[in-house]
Amino acid sequence: MKLWIYTSLLVLLIGCTEEVTVVSDTSPIVVQTFAAVTKKNNQAYEFPAVVSAVKDVELRFEVAGRLISTDLIKGKRVEKGHVLAQLDPAPYKRKVKDKQVRHEVATNDLKRIEALYKKGGVSHSAYDSAKSLFETTLLDLNNAKQDLSYTKIVAPFDGFVSDRYLENNSYVQVGNSIATLQDRSSMYFSFDVPEKIMTIHSGNKNVSATAQIIGLEDRVYDIHYVEHETTPDPITQTYNVTFAIDNTQETQLIPGSRAMVTVQPLLGSGNITAIPISAVFGDAKAGFAVWLFDNQQSVVNKRVIKISTFVDKLAVVSNGLAEGDKVVSAGITHMREGLAVREYKAEQ
Repeated sequence: MKLWIYTSLLVLLIGCTEEVTVVSDTSPIVVQTFAAVTKKNNQAYEFPAVVSAVKDVELRFEVAGRLISTDLIKGKRVEKGHVLAQLDPAPYKRKVKDKQVRHEVATNDLKRIEALYKKGGVSHSAYDSAKSLFETTLLDLNNAKQDLSYTKIVAPFDGFVSDRYLENNSYVQVGNSIATLQDRSSMYFSFDVPEKIMTIHSGNKNVSATAQIIGLEDRVYDIHYVEHETTPDPITQTYNVTFAIDNTQETQLIPGSRAMVTVQPLLGSGNITAIPISAVFGDAKAGFAVWLFDNQQSVVNKRVIKISTFVDKLAVVSNGLAEGDKVVSAGITHMREGLAVREYKAEQ
């Protein structure tokens, strides 16, 4: 019995020394891909726009009083310095006169006390009190004169009266808006640009742009870029962009008018291509590259590319990719030349 047991253990030990073959899993790695998007540099875009003045200024009095005269006819053109509204100045003139008298008394007292102080006839504290009263009455007088000047509103620039809120003989409180004055030295054209278009052309201010007023399409205006918002609207995913026309005296350009704006980038001939930043590796010094997906052989190969700019989460490629080329857009650190992969496709 013991002999049989020893023989069995010996066979078991011999069997444990035999070579064991491990079969590795060589199934292709599933990768997420992105097909490069290409646009023409000189593709023209049209956007509906709204015309507005370069600025609208609310006219307000800084003192209270009764409105006795206005020259605020809606739509009227006014020149800089023209008197647009006047409060009753009588109360403020009386205040100036009262402060003037008080200041004159304080001035005479200071002269008299200063002369005595130099001779030792009054104390230093009496001299300081007289000087302090002189400075206080001078400040009060200047404030009264300033308040008197505030009873009149003059046009701060050449413009147009857009709206009027108060009539003559109305009592005006401090801060009440009495009218709106528009500066039409330049006219703005504001419109919304979809995020995709904004991204593909971001940073390119070398554009040709024209505008036509809806209903008056026979006149075309050359306009230029002014500014754009850097954050898209959370609902529409669009960016508001502003173009302008300067030194305009055109009566057809009225704030609130609707227009069509045509914008054409001027980057020369050829195309520009965009891919996600997550698909790019390398740096500006060593160069950039992507892992290009070979659809026929189901492998990835390194492709060197040139990038003109990075915008948000996209890289604008100037060379190295064509429209429709598929690049690995996630997990690129796990890729290597010739690696067998399988393209991820969402379940239908």
